[in-house]
Amino acid sequence: MRAFKDQSNQEPLRRRLEMVGRISSLTATAHKLIQQASGVEMEIMRLELALADDPADEKLVSALRESEEQASAIRSEQTETNAAIEAAEAAVKDIDLLIAKTKGG
Repeated sequence: MRAFKDQSNQEPLRRRLEMVGRISSLTATAHKLIQQASGVEMEIMRLELALADDPADEKLVSALRESEEQASAIRSEQTETNAAIEAAEAAVKDIDLLIAKTKGG
């Protein structure tokens, strides 16, 4: 009987390990996006300061627009990544409940 229980736990344990790996990967992506967002925000501030000195410089205006679009894209990707992390964490919680039921039942 014990061997059967151990075998029935293998699949949930494998899925849990897979989800924990996914969370780790997503967290690394989230950290990378934070770094990218910080870099773009610094560039936006630099461009805004430069535009304060020369508001008619079209190259600066264009570069600022591009940086703002890039920042927006990064924020969208951050939102998607955070949602994926939350979903993966919820999946781990569900798997943990399944494992606990299997052990107890």
